[in-house]
Amino acid sequence: MQFRTIRINLAAGVVGALTAATLGLSATPASAAEVHCANFTTLQRGGTIDGGSLYIHRPSTTPESGNYNCVVARGDHNWAVRALQETLNTCYKQGLKEDSDFGPATEQAVRNVQIALNNTWHAGLSEDGRFGPLTSSWFSFKQFKADGTATNSCY
Repeated sequence: MQFRTIRINLAAGVVGALTAATLGLSATPASAAEVHCANFTTLQRGGTIDGGSLYIHRPSTTPESGNYNCVVARGDHNWAVRALQETLNTCYKQGLKEDSDFGPATEQAVRNVQIALNNTWHAGLSEDGRFGPLTSSWFSFKQFKADGTATNSCY
């Protein structure tokens, strides 16, 4: 009896795996393995203004970590989202409310930029509205002065 139960369970697992493979699913959801950005890293970029350096705020895993191998996506509510929304408004004229909440409007704004980057630069980005490492590598970011004052320029 135990052998039959094992064989049935094994067969069910094989059928499930084949069904998942056929439908393009994976055994482990993509969201289980991804890390979400929670803050931003300040980077000196793009020259100077009024004798001082210019900086960007690039979404990262933790404050000033420099780890950009993370995702900003629907449901996130943090400083990474705020930095992304500021960039989407200043550099890509998306007209978002800068509320640190990644909702449908922010998702559509990211999708709009992904489409534009693909059309202009053939970037090969998924047009899914998720801001991950590849999308981040193609973005220009809003610039700030050393004291944190925002500019209307991008790098």
